[in-house]
Amino acid sequence: MSKRKQSDPHKNTTGRVPRNIPIELPDEKGLVTLRFLGAAQTTTGSLHRFRTPKGDLVLECGMYQGHRAEAEAWNRDLPVDPARVRAVILSHGHIDHCGSLPNLVKRGFRGPVWCTEGTADLLPIMLLDAAHIQESDTDRVNRRNHGRGKPKEPLFTTADAKRALQLVKGVPYGTSFEAFDGVEARFVDAGHILGSAAVHLTFRADGRETTVGFTGDLGRRDVPILRDPEPLGSVDWYMTESTYGNRDHEDTGDLLAKLEDAVNTAVKRGGKLIIPAFAVGRTQLVLYLLHKLRYDRRIPDIPIYVDSPMATRATEVFRRHRDLYDKEAHEFLTCCGPLFRSARTSFVGGADESKALNHLDGSAVIISASGMCEAGRILHHLKNHATDPRSIVLFVGYQAMNTMGRRILEKRRDVKIYGQKVRIEAEIRKINGLSAHADRNGLLRYAQSLEKTPEGIFLVHGDTDRIAALQSWFHEHGILGATGPAPGDWKRLL
Repeated sequence: MSKRKQSDPHKNTTGRVPRNIPIELPDEKGLVTLRFLGAAQTTTGSLHRFRTPKGDLVLECGMYQGHRAEAEAWNRDLPVDPARVRAVILSHGHIDHCGSLPNLVKRGFRGPVWCTEGTADLLPIMLLDAAHIQESDTDRVNRRNHGRGKPKEPLFTTADAKRALQLVKGVPYGTSFEAFDGVEARFVDAGHILGSAAVHLTFRADGRETTVGFTGDLGRRDVPILRDPEPLGSVDWYMTESTYGNRDHEDTGDLLAKLEDAVNTAVKRGGKLIIPAFAVGRTQLVLYLLHKLRYDRRIPDIPIYVDSPMATRATEVFRRHRDLYDKEAHEFLTCCGPLFRSARTSFVGGADESKALNHLDGSAVIISASGMCEAGRILHHLKNHATDPRSIVLFVGYQAMNTMGRRILEKRRDVKIYGQKVRIEAEIRKINGLSAHADRNGLLRYAQSLEKTPEGIFLVHGDTDRIAALQSWFHEHGILGATGPAPGDWKRLL
């Protein structure tokens, strides 16, 4: 498996790893039951299974991202029975929430995949890229191990991803739909990335019904471009992420000022500003902030290059979904022009065009993936521009342990890029405050917005320490009884 990351940059994958989870449990009895499979006591591989008299609903179908052997074992053999799964519902398009969908299809699933319209437009970008990584990584491993043992097979192929995409059904926010007989669902805006949703589920069986609310990855309030999270209403059971359940985010008040200073300092020196950024969400946000600074004449009109084919495709999806922008973004569109494009902004195409940036004269901003510098074109820019002491490498997202980005952020000057020793001489900076996840106060505020007290509250998508901290935080504010289910645990809902 490649080290290349596609998940949200703020995710930590050091929590409990699912191991040897049986598909069936003999004691799982009830009209409607919920089983916690992925993203239970960890923050990756989101996967929850509801069993009903008419079949199974899979809520999220994420790829586990972590240590190579652990990820391989989990992703290759998902603990669900494709023959029983009637439908899949996705909260958003990050790989750790949707990336195992082609594998489920490879194993025989042929039902509908429900998501928002924005997510439906992002899924081709995410899943086809993931399939390409699977195929290229497998080919490289097999060439290296030629003649030694059985050839490795990819988790899924481009053909599997294309079959999965044919099953996708996009639904507008706020529109109720029947996932399958006895299961009704509705999406509300979660404000995490474009198209992200919290999910309201209604299960009906034997003349009775129960409701479940699921936050997905919950976004923050007052973040540029996207709207604030919308409330779920009334639910009997509540599932909430807990990624930042143990902390508050830093104040974003000086965010623009820090970005402004980074640009102006690089320009004054005659260097480049290199920004490693994830292709979906983070790149578009950075572009928007740069355009605001330039419109307000706080930075000079220097060229900006976006060198990531995935970011280019994702930006086109963002441009098509202006209806999902917040008030501030609409006002900028009205008074100042496009959020992501300008005469001095270039989206780099092929490899030759990308290589030409190695020989740029004068100052420029280069935004490239991957966000943790583990793969992609950003490595070329680090190799060619981060050796210049006049330049600045600006990190705008979380850098996980043992990644190239983390090593550079820790100011380890000698790194290996494509097998060659590279001396990092550029100034290293980091801007906080761009996280796409709600902190503990945001999670609390959202739980308090529920119209009634749920019968049960389940904390998922968080490591055990963050779950424990959020349990205490909720309890301190009068929300009692929250639990953090372990992988494989189940609950009778009806």
